[in-house]
Amino acid sequence: MTPFAGIDATRVLVEGMRTAELHHRYLAQNIANVDTPNYVPVEMDFQKTLRAALEGRGGIALRTSRPRHLDFTQHKPHFERLAFLSKNDYNMVDLDDQMAKLSENTSRYTTYAALTAKRFEMVKNMLNALAR
Repeated sequence: MTPFAGIDATRVLVEGMRTAELHHRYLAQNIANVDTPNYVPVEMDFQKTLRAALEGRGGIALRTSRPRHLDFTQHKPHFERLAFLSKNDYNMVDLDDQMAKLSENTSRYTTYAALTAKRFEMVKNMLNALAR
């Protein structure tokens, strides 16, 4: 059985982009606090968070009391570990590690975005061929 059996490829790509965007926020927050004393960086587990989003687990859904309210669901990320290195100010951010993770996450997002664009281009070309 395939890992994403029964799940649309477009949904996998879109959820991957959303998860990468959330991961980017945490990495940017860690980098921004590189000089903050006593700061402990947050490490998100990308694969677990993506799997939970695709399976519909771990989300926080807001209740609506009126029919005109917008439906909003925010996915709760899975955290990987706490940092264990520390500098003299008890800041545990390793800037080189965070920059490497940011670069990896950026390329992951770019790949998902390119695949999504290619998928929609294929659909557009198919519809254009049918219209002729």
